[in-house]
Amino acid sequence: MKIKKILTANLKIGMVTAEAVYNSSNHLVIASNTTLTPDIIDKLKYYSVRSVKILVPEEGKEIFDGTQFLNPQAQNGMTYYEKIQSSQEFKIFEMTFNSCVNEFRSELNDLVVKSNDGIINDMLKHVDTIFSKVRNPLHLLDMMQCMRKYDDLTYAHSMNVALICNIIGKWLKFSDDDLITLITAGLLHDIGKLKIPPEIIKKPGKLSDEEFNLIRKHAEYGYEILKTKNLDERIVTASLQHHERYNGHGYPYKLAGSEISFFSSIVAIADVYDAMTSDRSYRKGICPFHVLEQMELEKDAYEPGTLHKFIKCTAEAYINNEVTLSNGEHGRVVLLNPGFLSRPVVVTEKGAYDLSKISNIEITEII
Repeated sequence: MKIKKILTANLKIGMVTAEAVYNSSNHLVIASNTTLTPDIIDKLKYYSVRSVKILVPEEGKEIFDGTQFLNPQAQNGMTYYEKIQSSQEFKIFEMTFNSCVNEFRSELNDLVVKSNDGIINDMLKHVDTIFSKVRNPLHLLDMMQCMRKYDDLTYAHSMNVALICNIIGKWLKFSDDDLITLITAGLLHDIGKLKIPPEIIKKPGKLSDEEFNLIRKHAEYGYEILKTKNLDERIVTASLQHHERYNGHGYPYKLAGSEISFFSSIVAIADVYDAMTSDRSYRKGICPFHVLEQMELEKDAYEPGTLHKFIKCTAEAYINNEVTLSNGEHGRVVLLNPGFLSRPVVVTEKGAYDLSKISNIEITEII
């Protein structure tokens, strides 16, 4: 046996570690002689471990040593996300997600006209069911990224926001009770849209001023619906405040800073991220790094602590992922910049690009 250093992104299930792996804080991540599983590989990515020393048979030259940067289209003819979409694991996830959203659609409509008599509990079960099909929050982000063509401005979007709220709540170490409240706020934040004519919600072209103002009323409509349902006040408030912004430039009341409830500020971040990364009838979904960059540049619009945590943890999920740059080169995300998390260091065949210092090059696609 010999030892080879392998980039984390190129690790394969069944490989065995040659030595213990530690994170940047010198805490043990995995021990020596550990056989790699999907969960362990995800754990290494989560802790931003760039490479691992692996035991390799002498004849094991077929193992990719991580020094090449292949055109992703040449790898079995499929990109990273296309490989995920072709997997049995994703097909099960997609089927589960679609089934849960269809049931959620009926339940959300029922809640408008009925009392909250077990309906919320049924909704929450769908979130648990979807989470049962993934290994961890980072795996869920991958699965959700493959579902971005699900063009639904109310039901699938609300489920996505609830799932992202779940991830954020766990990153913020919420208690179980607070996490359930936050997830529920995500599920119900857009319920007011059910009072808007669907032809306006789904209109592919530019909205008239009258139509735009009507859609903005959904926050107030949602509050009017939920305030009668015997719910935690933070859930009701999130339906009203999820379009408020920390700098006072939101709606409907132009609240600012601490005038906005903490739960509302979390739902706002999840809402914006899902809306911008998802495909819509009038545009293609935006690359996650570009969305994170926009949010980081507009950081005065969001609760600062939550935004920083969200951008940092989301960007970390893509360390070691292959990406396409706007100059056409393919490379790999290798390092985050603490001062500009959404513009990391990317290494290609031609060298390293510190995107925090190069304004005319950006990541256009995660592949």
